[in-house]
Amino acid sequence: MIPLRPKNTVGVPKRTFGSGRATASENAGTPKRTTGAGPSAGTRRAAAAGALALTVLLSGCSVLQIRTEDTSSGPVRVGVQKTAGSEPTSEPTEGGIPEGMKKETVTLGGTCPVEVSFALGDDWTGSTGSTDQFHIYSRSDGSTSSDVFMISCNDEYSDSAQEVVDQKRKFSFSKQDSQVLAERTGSLSAGEYWSYQAVLGATEILAIDQQPTMAYGVQTGYKINGRLVSLSIEMRTLKSNTEADEEFRKILPTVSIDGEKVPAPSFR
Repeated sequence: MIPLRPKNTVGVPKRTFGSGRATASENAGTPKRTTGAGPSAGTRRAAAAGALALTVLLSGCSVLQIRTEDTSSGPVRVGVQKTAGSEPTSEPTEGGIPEGMKKETVTLGGTCPVEVSFALGDDWTGSTGSTDQFHIYSRSDGSTSSDVFMISCNDEYSDSAQEVVDQKRKFSFSKQDSQVLAERTGSLSAGEYWSYQAVLGATEILAIDQQPTMAYGVQTGYKINGRLVSLSIEMRTLKSNTEADEEFRKILPTVSIDGEKVPAPSFR
């Protein structure tokens, strides 16, 4: 019987079972196997951005709402909203008839067949001095108020409706102590308009009792049956009369000409 020769364990690295790792001596000199380099951080970000863009495209307008507004006094504006909403605007809200007022409608007669409507309080009444082309309102409460509210229509001989408005803007409130506080210009279906809020200086001929006067109104160049007219709505009160001033602020945005709303400026 040949005796078994013991195994030579010299130089053989000892393996520890259950550790799940080879000893350092086993790893030494063994080439590391790789499965290919992963995507870079920039590549991953680009892929994510592309996926988001595709989501927006496939989702349609429910994800982003893009709205534009072309107003008569400024460039086109673009607003981006997460959900559908109202048109972006900086203009004052044009609601209905203010509380405590009623709708008043004036037809200026055969020589100026234009219908003008606006809100008016119960303490105003049409004056007996009114004519087809010149309509005046006065306070009906028996007060000695000097407030002015009038509508007028006169023939114009300018070359265009725009020229009528330009001339009104140039020569109204021209005194050094007068100032236009807010204004808006634009087009109507039959002409051009200028709506305004202003302060008349004491030296202005239309100032009440030669005192600083608040003025609100609309001046238009308007075409009627081939004729060019200037149609005006004017309201004035003493600057110290804050109650009447607030009332005129409510009235001006309700002015319509032949059923077309005349935009008011953003008051100061």
